[in-house]
Amino acid sequence: MNSRPLTRELTRPVPRDSRLFQRRSTRIIILVAGAILVLIVGLVLFAFPIRDYFTQHQSITRTEAEFAALEDANEQIQADIQRLETPSGIKEAARRELGYLLPGERRLALLDLPAVTGTLPTGWPYNVVGAILAVRSSTVTANRPGMLGPLQANP
Repeated sequence: MNSRPLTRELTRPVPRDSRLFQRRSTRIIILVAGAILVLIVGLVLFAFPIRDYFTQHQSITRTEAEFAALEDANEQIQADIQRLETPSGIKEAARRELGYLLPGERRLALLDLPAVTGTLPTGWPYNVVGAILAVRSSTVTANRPGMLGPLQANP
């Protein structure tokens, strides 16, 4: 069978009156509209899903980091629970957090208040503030004569 007549039919130019669009400007408009349609389909099928993939990947990474931090905090809480389930842990927590003392123990304040340092500018509000600070610091030292320092023995 000879295929030449079949290909000749397909390659033969279409007469002007048989064309779907008679004018050239209409064909160009249809071609541009088709290209825009192909671009929109490409965006919908490829570009937007790829963008969503990367956004979701970043969100998953952030959530995994939060989860790891929460796991660490949970492990720390579990260690605290196990420590507080022992008698020595309960005693240590009562002393540290609630301030309980064993019979015969006494609480001493070992450190004095820090000295006020710095100079104030001269002028109206500062001279009054300086006088107030001088009176208060002399009152504090006068009211604590029996206070123990960190290296003094208890009398």
